[in-house]
Amino acid sequence: MSDPDELALARWEVATLTGRLRCVEAERDAALADRDRHQELVATLRGSRSYRLGRALVELTRDPVRTGPTLARRLLRRGPTEKKRRPTPGPVPARVYVAVGLDRDASHALTRALRQRILVDGDHLPVVVTDQPALRGLQVPGVILEYLPDPATWSRHEAGDWETLLAGRVAQLCQDHKAARAVVVDPRNPPTLANLLEPARY
Repeated sequence: MSDPDELALARWEVATLTGRLRCVEAERDAALADRDRHQELVATLRGSRSYRLGRALVELTRDPVRTGPTLARRLLRRGPTEKKRRPTPGPVPARVYVAVGLDRDASHALTRALRQRILVDGDHLPVVVTDQPALRGLQVPGVILEYLPDPATWSRHEAGDWETLLAGRVAQLCQDHKAARAVVVDPRNPPTLANLLEPARY
């Protein structure tokens, strides 16, 4: 790979980081909105029947002789309580792989390796950003493929910076799929299954 390709890889890494940072900022804003909603819920809860019952329980622990008979009569009127259901586990987090600049064979090999990776350890959902036309429209169980036109094709048909397009797409994918990480695949050395199983690298 020549020096211009080294610079291109660096630009892709910066664009990927920019997209991930945009997603983190969006998550932060959502967390602040959630905090405000929770504060409103707390204010509403303090005036609710449940809150008054909680206060009654506190009073019972402080003075059981006086509070006990009154609280027992209230509970008997309510009837049996429903059994709590065990919460179902949530979906695994996604991980965005920016795999730009790979040839057809390397792109297919990476997709197969990611498929095998999640069969060995399904700790995340792979989301692959690719500019390989052979993968456009391909359906791979357990792997999401997102096609982007390569930089040369994009520059012939559209105005604007391709890295800006990449950053925006990474940000959107991180937000849509709740991605915890975004990594850039070096087209000179695409990862094998063994590499993908190394948590420090991928």
